[in-house]
Amino acid sequence: MQPIHIRTLVMCTLVMVIDGYDLYLVGWILPALSDSFHVTRVALTPLLLLQQVGMLLGGYFVAPMADYIGRRNLLLICLVGIAVFSFGATTSTNPTQFIVWRVLTGLFAAAIVPNLLTLSSEFAPERLRATFATITICGAMGGALIGAVMQAFILQPYGWHGALILGGALPLAVIPAALLWLPESPHFKAGNATADPLRQSLAQLLGPRNRGATILLWCAFISSFTFISQWGAWSTTVFKDVLHMEWREVAKTMTVYTTLGVVGTLSVGVAIDRLGFRAVLPSVFLLGFLGALGIGATASSDAMWVFLAMMSLFQVASQAGLAALAPSLYPPERKATGVGWAYGAGRIGSIIGPAIGSALIQSKVGPFETFVGFGMPLLFGAVFLLFVLKQA
Repeated sequence: MQPIHIRTLVMCTLVMVIDGYDLYLVGWILPALSDSFHVTRVALTPLLLLQQVGMLLGGYFVAPMADYIGRRNLLLICLVGIAVFSFGATTSTNPTQFIVWRVLTGLFAAAIVPNLLTLSSEFAPERLRATFATITICGAMGGALIGAVMQAFILQPYGWHGALILGGALPLAVIPAALLWLPESPHFKAGNATADPLRQSLAQLLGPRNRGATILLWCAFISSFTFISQWGAWSTTVFKDVLHMEWREVAKTMTVYTTLGVVGTLSVGVAIDRLGFRAVLPSVFLLGFLGALGIGATASSDAMWVFLAMMSLFQVASQAGLAALAPSLYPPERKATGVGWAYGAGRIGSIIGPAIGSALIQSKVGPFETFVGFGMPLLFGAVFLLFVLKQA
């Protein structure tokens, strides 16, 4: 590898840390918000949903701008946008104002991941493209670590305002490094931008040749994001109220999920680079689904931890592998648009996932039925990917 490969990977991963912090920020501060605004936790549900709508719009309308203003330029604009709107949100005096600020933040935050994946894949050596993409995705875990530090040292003394100030300061802190070391896409520098990007994108991505693969890819992203959103919203409740686990054991499940998720993310890129997407990606989705089934079938027994480890390893790997697949399906001049639209479609899953999880909880079915419901999006994702990779 050349120094520019390493420098690009480091910078893309660092920017991903910023986006990872912003991605989970509202969930971390939700109780503090509800107390500050004197509303119930449930009353802030529109915040969770509308923030995803903002990210959906960002994926479809902001991320594609990189194909004609440049990946690096758009990433810098997005970092500034996140900073400005994070600081702006600290002025909120009611939930409605806060929602507006977070929707605006989501427009810019949603454009970061697709363009980081696009840029890292364009600079990666051909034999390491999936590995570069999955390492970049791992940066989100660094954002989660910063969130844990924030909860421990900032949230209590400074409240949700302090968390948002940190969310605005982080992108500002990384901008100087990005200006110095984040390179521009060689394909963009070669002059591949078009005067009518939307029409060209529609023709190329949704034309007769690529329509089937694009729509199936969107379905796979929706499936993956549906699982992630319902798991993020309801897994603690399921382990506590459905499986009747003690809080210490619930915390242990989250530790297992996060730790093995990192292992899965780093491993799947290497596996794809060696064996190919077709041999790896549908399989990890299917194995994640089987892990979810195993959790439900062995709930509260020692064997459950084996299946939890299995699901954690392969489910998180499936999401990382999907992120690596998207840039590989499209030509350089439409890569940012293709990846951005796929992530935009995924936000549909982020909107419907919590509702599906809520329905499962309210139905009061047993552990097996609950985890079947949780795992079904992974099975659907495996099926969609079989057809995507058949056409690719």
